[in-house]
Amino acid sequence: MTIRILIGCILVSLGTFAWADEETPQKDADAPKVEQPTLGPEMAALRDRARSVLTAHAKQPFNTRDNMPTEILSRCLAYGCGTEVSLESPQGQKINGITCLCWNYPCAGYNLIGRSGDHMAARIGYAYQEHPGEFLATLALARVPADYPVRVGKDVRKVADLVEAEELACRSGTDKSLVLIGLSFYLDEPQWKNDLGEEWSLEKIVEEELARPFPTAPDGGLNRLLGLSYAVERREKKGQPIEGQFQRAKKFIDEYQDYALKLQNSDGSWGPRFLAAKSASNDPAAVLRSTGRVLEWLALSLPEDRLQDPRVTGAVYYLTRLLSNQRYRSSAPSLNTQEIVSLGHALHALALYDQRVFKPFDPKPEPAEEKQAS
Repeated sequence: MTIRILIGCILVSLGTFAWADEETPQKDADAPKVEQPTLGPEMAALRDRARSVLTAHAKQPFNTRDNMPTEILSRCLAYGCGTEVSLESPQGQKINGITCLCWNYPCAGYNLIGRSGDHMAARIGYAYQEHPGEFLATLALARVPADYPVRVGKDVRKVADLVEAEELACRSGTDKSLVLIGLSFYLDEPQWKNDLGEEWSLEKIVEEELARPFPTAPDGGLNRLLGLSYAVERREKKGQPIEGQFQRAKKFIDEYQDYALKLQNSDGSWGPRFLAAKSASNDPAAVLRSTGRVLEWLALSLPEDRLQDPRVTGAVYYLTRLLSNQRYRSSAPSLNTQEIVSLGHALHALALYDQRVFKPFDPKPEPAEEKQAS
């Protein structure tokens, strides 16, 4: 068992956080050295705060005895393929969080993956996924490969089997916001059929998501915005034209980014009404939930030239201050499930911001030859 866990952790750790470059260009050995750009003092201080919070929270002892699959899933959202949880107790053997879920280890007595017809699929409801497609979306954001193993009992398959289950389950009028993330990442074919023989496509899902009521959604519409933003971004990365429903989605996203920033409070937070209206609260859990979700979407979707807008950096600073509170920094695994999920989204927001804003300024590693010569 120990060897299998180790192999699984090594395999899945090859993934990266979302929005990292998919290909690393080869350097020309004879090219002139370019001076590494640096962050200004204020942004460097913000980087150090954000990374301190991310590092501290990564050490929280989440474990399969006390934490349910939905709570482990929120950790995987935040830390991607770098997630670690402990088996059976806080002091137990460490295992990769994504490996834990894909291999269907019981978490607080619940197994995330079950069956849907001839396929494996993540369960929805108390202790499991909160939303359809949430597990597959988390795997996509962590860039877990389609051939990574998943299992139910002795039956071992691949992530691709989860993808097929989501394709077959598509229905008009249902929430497919997070399904859109998973299918945008894993699918190559433009169209498919569900188990009723109905034609589906990513563009059709985008059209349906745009048509559903927005600010009244329980999550303030943030899942919808995440799904639409991810689908447009993936299409742009593939060099495909942004037209039709994708063009509508891009316009919608741009307008909502401006609207969201208008609803922000002066302290950098967003209130419990999310994007339905400007609001405030003295309840840290409520503000963590709303501010983490809004900043997560903005950190993922804003163009690079807007990520250092003072309103955005103000939200990053607010979250780092809130997450440095003793309640979140030392006792996260024992919080109620909703707060753990909110914490996962907030940490994911900081991780995305770090990936897109701070990491490009990190010193580049020296080539092997130079290290040997020195």
